Amino acid sequence: MTKHIVTTDDDPAIRKVLQIMLKKEGYQVTQCKDGHELSTVLKQDSASVDLVLLDIKMPGLSGFEMLDIMQRNYPRIPIVMLTAFNDLDTGMKAIRSGAADYLAKPVRRESLVSCVERVISKSQMQQEAVAEKSNYLTRHVELETKLKAALLSLKNTTRATLEAFSETIEQKDAYTKGHCSRVRTISVAIGNALKLSHDNIQILEGGSLLHDIGKIGIAEEILNKTSSLTKEEYEIIKMHPVAGERIITHIELFQPYRPIIRSHHERIDGRGYPDGLKGDEIPLDVRIVSLADAFDAMTSSRAYRAALPTEIAVEEIKLCSGTQFDPELVNVFLDKEIFLL
Repeated sequence: MTKHIVTTDDDPAIRKVLQIMLKKEGYQVTQCKDGHELSTVLKQDSASVDLVLLDIKMPGLSGFEMLDIMQRNYPRIPIVMLTAFNDLDTGMKAIRSGAADYLAKPVRRESLVSCVERVISKSQMQQEAVAEKSNYLTRHVELETKLKAALLSLKNTTRATLEAFSETIEQKDAYTKGHCSRVRTISVAIGNALKLSHDNIQILEGGSLLHDIGKIGIAEEILNKTSSLTKEEYEIIKMHPVAGERIITHIELFQPYRPIIRSHHERIDGRGYPDGLKGDEIPLDVRIVSLADAFDAMTSSRAYRAALPTEIAVEEIKLCSGTQFDPELVNVFLDKEIFLL
């Protein structure tokens, strides 16, 4: 689809030159002589505009005033400011004020084409990321609604029900088949080694099976991606603990598992997410599941890597003792050879 660029400059010669250069590159070009004409174009059809080239110094509304108006009313549209050759400080000020970039006049064809391609490409990526996040939230709301409706008919939650939820999670990601069950096995073994009460062991079991429930709203193409995640995709992945807690908020019998679901990616040193908890701020059952989750993740094949040998995973657990993991739990994990389960 042809990209639409609006050039705004009070000098007709500059507008003409910009139009010629851009049309040669296949762009649709609309010329405006001042901020008033630009405002009219945007009011009539802002949805079709992909980029605005905006002169800083114009009669009437200045480039900075138009930049402010567009930031408030048309934040989707990227803006490249045009500034005099000896006025680069003003161009930098424009970027700090929200412009995507600036070009010094007289504008060279190579610089113009390169800048326009770069800014439009970046704008498209940002809009796609916003759309992807919106779609994720929509899917999540739909799944949450369906899940709540199904749970209205449940009077009792049994281990079979927990395992069914676990299976639902793992159906989203073939590479983590059995992950929740293995995390439960390791977590319960650590809990038994610590001689925790029966009730605490039950919480470890349920929390382990449900810890990744927030992933049911994440697109499978992200979960099963074979290459590195983009920053935006990683941010979506990091939403799953909070999403999981939201899903079980109104399920009374699941409330003992909330800390595990929300906080299983916290770290002893406070560098985890979503809350940056550290040390004893992280409940014991959460610290146990975090260790079990990490070990099984390392020793399981994923879409983007093969499983690590147990020996290497154990060394990684040792290396992260006291930073990512509770050192006392690491000692139990190693001394009792729970890693051999």
